[in-house]
Amino acid sequence: MPWRSLPPEMQHTLAGFVWAIWWALIGRSLYHANLVRQGRRRFWSLILAWELMIAIGMGVVAGGAAEWLQLTGMAAAGFIAAISYLGPRTIEAFQVWAERKAGIDDPEP
Repeated sequence: MPWRSLPPEMQHTLAGFVWAIWWALIGRSLYHANLVRQGRRRFWSLILAWELMIAIGMGVVAGGAAEWLQLTGMAAAGFIAAISYLGPRTIEAFQVWAERKAGIDDPEP
């Protein structure tokens, strides 16, 4: 395996990235399946390509957050899957709510 010749730190980072993407794909698949069940989306469509990109992005972000929170094992996996299921719009809405609650105003453009 070519990746075994990498330094241990790089192997650890690569393994973490792969697992984060895997659990993010699981989370986004659950979200997609829920929309299909509700009749709001067809199972096979081009939207799946967007879901793949969202899953990769959310996997990287949630994987970094899990590492920052010092989560390991299944706790990190569950965190990544849950954040990926929620997706970027839900997280943005939560951020706006938290900023309002803390009294932080948007800067003027």
